[in-house]
Amino acid sequence: MNENAVYVKTDAGEEAVTKRTIVQRNLRSILIMVDGRTPVGSLAQQFGDPLIVEGLIGELEHRGLVRRVDAPNPSEVADRAELSSMLVDIEDLVSQPITPVADDIRRAHEKSSTPESPVLEEFAMALPELAAPAPAGAAAPVAVPADDVRSAIRRAMMSASAAESAPAERPEGPLRRLFNLFTGRVGSGERRGPPGSLGRRLFIGALVFILLLAGTFFLYPYNRHLPHIEEMATELLGHPVHITSVSPSLLPEPSIALEGVTVGANRQLQIGAVKLLPRVSTLLSERTVLREVRIEQAGLDVSFLPILSHRQDINWASRWVKVERVSVIDSSLTLLDGAIGRLAGDLSIDDNGVLTRLSLNTPNGGLKLQGVNESGTWKVSMTALGWETPGHPSLLFDVFEAQGTLSSRRLQFDKVDVKLYDGYATGTVALDFGDAPRFEGQVMTSRLGLAGLLKVLAPTLRLTGDLSMSLALTADGADFETLRRNLRGTGTLGVQRGQIERVDLVQAVRIPRPGGVRGGSTRFDRLEGDATVDGSGLSLGRVSMESGLVGAQGALRLAEGRFDGRLDVTLQGSATTVRAPVGVEGAYADPVVKLLR
Repeated sequence: MNENAVYVKTDAGEEAVTKRTIVQRNLRSILIMVDGRTPVGSLAQQFGDPLIVEGLIGELEHRGLVRRVDAPNPSEVADRAELSSMLVDIEDLVSQPITPVADDIRRAHEKSSTPESPVLEEFAMALPELAAPAPAGAAAPVAVPADDVRSAIRRAMMSASAAESAPAERPEGPLRRLFNLFTGRVGSGERRGPPGSLGRRLFIGALVFILLLAGTFFLYPYNRHLPHIEEMATELLGHPVHITSVSPSLLPEPSIALEGVTVGANRQLQIGAVKLLPRVSTLLSERTVLREVRIEQAGLDVSFLPILSHRQDINWASRWVKVERVSVIDSSLTLLDGAIGRLAGDLSIDDNGVLTRLSLNTPNGGLKLQGVNESGTWKVSMTALGWETPGHPSLLFDVFEAQGTLSSRRLQFDKVDVKLYDGYATGTVALDFGDAPRFEGQVMTSRLGLAGLLKVLAPTLRLTGDLSMSLALTADGADFETLRRNLRGTGTLGVQRGQIERVDLVQAVRIPRPGGVRGGSTRFDRLEGDATVDGSGLSLGRVSMESGLVGAQGALRLAEGRFDGRLDVTLQGSATTVRAPVGVEGAYADPVVKLLR
């Protein structure tokens, strides 16, 4: 079809738009878009499919509802438009054979005031092909008033026979082929009824089926199967399982949700919702395959993980259920009374329901936890970038890497490497889960930035320098707060190239005052001592400080926001050396240095 061709509606086309006689949506849309100015190419761009537009324009032109602006024979188009208008009215009634009333239609046509048309003549002449033989002695047909050919056709079709003729189909005549072409029927054996009716029936049937399926999915009484599901889950995991309710879930995809799930005699595993996504093809088979089990808002006691993943007997539930994938969303791992939350990832369960692997991480990927089950003992690893430890105070780890093992009674990291506050820390840590929980660790640091570290541990203490220390740590307690209070560490501590603000040892010796000296600062190249750490603070014994011509020895206690200590200060001059004892006491924010006599 010429893309530059321009079409305009005929009178029949205008009538079809007004009376909405064209029910096919695409055909009616193109008919409305024809305006006598827009070429076919532009209509195709607006509609979106050139091939469909060309076919629809051709059908409208064939029906006489549109014509080209430069059409050579407008009278023939007008005749075709009149014929199309008549056929639209009888479109739903011609799927059955026409009864022998052709003479009425022919006489109506002969007496019609419509101008002669070759198309209408062909229509009238073709009527005998569709007329059945009249029975012998039948009365002559009643004369049709010479008013309108359309009225005669309507009366003829109202008297059509409703029954089908013999099984053998009669050959199609030219009128039937013409009518099939106008009404969208390809052949006499294909769909009956108005154009598009089959598609509508299929659409309505599919919609009803979907509504019935959705109603069954949401209204089915799932809780009637709750005891069986609990029994199956208990057998699969090897520990008591309790489920509050079973209900359908639509998001993020249709599934069955088990809500309020607890596992273990002491509810060591608590889950907000477990969503089951089965493979539909296995629902009616002997063994149901769950392509995914989605765990949401779960809390797992780390000490329960080895127990949960240790099985000795045969798991008969695996005969009925197979789990291909377990995903975890917005969950946490708890240890004593602490927790690492907002974890997501995957778990792996073998055919016997044994948990064999886990991989969890925080939403931003800053913290990753990996674990592999080896005969009930887990090999675990932990890596983090830019991770803040839970609890208070919270330390910021630039890089954290740890590897170790987890058993039913002990979590132990044999190798810990940390980068924090511009320095490094290495060591080992372990936590026993027995009747009397106990923490043990060995920590060594190198060149930690004291300024940043003390902003977290002691914000009012103004002490800078590079910290290096080696401590052996122990603590007993049933929760983290008790462990913190009972924490005790012993070892050595050293600070290089530092400065302590608000403590001026030189001024206190050179210009002593009755009330002591406040303010000032003391620089030093090196400060060393024996360190003892407890839950309240730090004690330094055998302190040795050197700074050029200034030195000091003694003991200090930094705890609960206060200084308390005694130092023997030495000032070396060009000719003399001065030694004097001084006391340091008071809050970190306003300590007092007094000369002791």
